[in-house]
Amino acid sequence: MTIAMCAVMPEGVVFGADSTSSVFHDGSGFHYFNHNQKLFQVGENSTLGIVTWGLGGINDTSYRTLIAELDDDLRATPAASIREVAERWGVLLWARYTAALAVEIARIATLAAMGPYDPAAAPPAANARSEAEEKELAGLRQNLYVGFCIGGYVLPDRTPMAFQVNVFPEAPAAPVPTPVTINFWGAPNYILRLLNGWDNGLKDAIMGSGKWGGTEAELVQELNKSALNVGMSTLRDGIDFVYSSIHSTIKALKFSHLSQICGGPIELAVISTDRRFRWVRHKKWDSAITEGDIT
Repeated sequence: MTIAMCAVMPEGVVFGADSTSSVFHDGSGFHYFNHNQKLFQVGENSTLGIVTWGLGGINDTSYRTLIAELDDDLRATPAASIREVAERWGVLLWARYTAALAVEIARIATLAAMGPYDPAAAPPAANARSEAEEKELAGLRQNLYVGFCIGGYVLPDRTPMAFQVNVFPEAPAAPVPTPVTINFWGAPNYILRLLNGWDNGLKDAIMGSGKWGGTEAELVQELNKSALNVGMSTLRDGIDFVYSSIHSTIKALKFSHLSQICGGPIELAVISTDRRFRWVRHKKWDSAITEGDIT
């Protein structure tokens, strides 16, 4: 799991992410690695950055490799805008994703074509999913999703921008990028509770309780009365905000009863309108070796 962030500001774009990745082992549950790379510069001496969450890789192909291939493509044929960069990333990724995960995608299609599992049905409908198949479908849908945020600027236009690229296994075609200003992905619940006083889980629980008589939009309007109005004027403020949000999420999970799905070194990068990609905090290659060392 991940806590990833992007903040687009007048002076540039700030990216941030934790470093924990989770691997599920049958019989023993999840195993966590705390030095994964989720934030990348696109090429070298670049004005582009990308952060990812969700599926950690496409079988034996890493996102590091695919991002390098994107850079090769951009060097051969420069893009005219950030949107075009995001679109080309989506096309490249979609081709690899659908080829490498063809068996899993076909399995999802087979299960989705069946009727839903109904525990009250006796006997169950002829084409209904079993309880095990229902869980399998939910797991495949969740575990095969991956998201990216790619941002920066493309010369000669120095306007900072960022776009989100979501890849779903049941999508009919390559993803269409959507613009981003400030957003959180992966495990955003804790920072949303801190900033807004609520998250979607609380909203859904209230709506499903039968005790709220208004519409969902009216409920959101009431809940938002407790929200903090976040204001950032400089890139340094943005860096502080991104770091604090990720750090707060990691600590909230650490001291909760939940699995610590976020953690490890926090990485931060900035692309200012007058400079190229720069690391603010970046773990060294020996970070896993020196973990816990006192220097």
